[in-house]
Amino acid sequence: MMKRYTMIVAGPLLLLGCAGPLTPRDTQQAIRQEVAQAAQAQPAPHAMTEEQARAALLPPLKLELPKAAAEPVEPRFDLVVNGAPAQDVFMAIVSGTRYSMLVHPDVAGTISANLKNVTVPEAMSAIRDLYGYDYTMEGHRIVVLPLTPQTRIFKVNYLAGTRTGSSDMRVISGSVSSASGTGAAGGVTGGGATQQSLETSRIDTKLNSDFWGELKMALDAIVGESGKVILSPQSGIVVVKTTPRTMREVERFLKATASAVERQVMLEAKIIEVQLNDGYQTGINWSILHNGQHKYSSGANAGNFDLLTGAASGSLADVLGSGMPAAAGTSAGIFGLAFQTKSFAALINFLETQGSVHVLSSPRIAALNNQQAVLKVGTDDFFVTNVSTTSNTGGAGTTTTPSVTLQPFFSGIALDITPQIDENGRITLHIRPSVSVVTEKIKNIDAGLAGKLTLPLASSAVSETDSVVQVEDGRIAAIGGMMKQSFDGSANRVPLLGKVPLLGYFFGNTNQSSKKSELVILIKPTVIDSQEDWRVDAEATQARIDKLERQPATP
Repeated sequence: MMKRYTMIVAGPLLLLGCAGPLTPRDTQQAIRQEVAQAAQAQPAPHAMTEEQARAALLPPLKLELPKAAAEPVEPRFDLVVNGAPAQDVFMAIVSGTRYSMLVHPDVAGTISANLKNVTVPEAMSAIRDLYGYDYTMEGHRIVVLPLTPQTRIFKVNYLAGTRTGSSDMRVISGSVSSASGTGAAGGVTGGGATQQSLETSRIDTKLNSDFWGELKMALDAIVGESGKVILSPQSGIVVVKTTPRTMREVERFLKATASAVERQVMLEAKIIEVQLNDGYQTGINWSILHNGQHKYSSGANAGNFDLLTGAASGSLADVLGSGMPAAAGTSAGIFGLAFQTKSFAALINFLETQGSVHVLSSPRIAALNNQQAVLKVGTDDFFVTNVSTTSNTGGAGTTTTPSVTLQPFFSGIALDITPQIDENGRITLHIRPSVSVVTEKIKNIDAGLAGKLTLPLASSAVSETDSVVQVEDGRIAAIGGMMKQSFDGSANRVPLLGKVPLLGYFFGNTNQSSKKSELVILIKPTVIDSQEDWRVDAEATQARIDKLERQPATP
């Protein structure tokens, strides 16, 4: 068996050994033959017509539109009655229609009407407005109620409590005078310092929000003495008992109140300090926005500026659309501007053309309509504000005890905003921004018998304003004009020789420089009407965070 298997395998090997090697030409010829045979084996496809190609690429669509349910047309009729009983009139209105009528047994009185070409709902509404008969309509069923007092429960969503806010801005000049006093018991005498303040300017704004108290007064005025109103602020429920006609007025009032108090505003602000260049020492020149003299409008015609691509296709003033007066060329004083732009980047880039821009804070806060919102970021440090001494004379002699009064001083940024939204979406803002920097100064005070006291006193540098501006929804309001000047000095002296009295002046130099800066507040209010507005705002915030994370780190 093994021998025959070996002979079968060895035969083909001997034949292969006798065959010569294949040349490249033979290989190419074999390939062509195989291709030709493959082409002959499969019939050539027929040329496709234009209609067949169109049918293959885009087969016909068979759309079957849903059959719309035909709504029956409301029948129209003429209603002419004169002194007819009310119950008979209501039953006659629905006669021959698809409506069902239920009339309360206490419905009384007569009705006179001459209505032409009206439907059942139109006729019922007209009679209700004139005679006061209230009714409810559920589907095709109508229930007529009598003219007797009714009780209804309304839901009002608002905080239970009273909210009080106050904003006070003062310009004070003061003086300190000494005072002393003598007591009758124990031979106690005292001395101290009193401070007298003189207000040269003051703006005091108070906001008292007693929603439930004001709601009770308004509802009592609507229902009168014949009705009754019960409020439950903890549960947010209002119970009203009054006539049907007055009840409709109460319902309209509560809807209008809820629509006003439940509106929200998202307030986004930029508190910016601009270190002014040498050419703008008098303040930021806002009139350049109209002249087009900035890097985003040179040589450009009217158009829009694309903040995404950075291409200047028009004047920045066209983008901002600011309606500022011509007198506001420079910010010599505090003023407010309303810009027709939604982008902080356009205004910040404009400010960079006039100085070095430093964003001190970017607060974001949401507030209800006519509700005060306060944002405060900083520290409170305690400093001495008053010093008094008490002398006690006894058998052991006279003992003098000093007493100091400490008060906190805030150093940081505070923003106080109260928005008001009208029916057209315009927003009126009461804005009070404040930037304060408190430093410590050591003072030596003569306390009389107590000797000299070395006390840390506060030196406060404050930039603040109190103003009311009006701006469109989603637009930016700017407040500027708060300027300050700082001085920097440095002295360089030659070692040893610079400390020689009199002669040391000639072996050194002193450099002094002054810098002017202006504080600018940019505020953009956005009305939040739905959850979609919250989603859009959240997506915009996330986009800014992603952009910040993609920026390369500064070495």
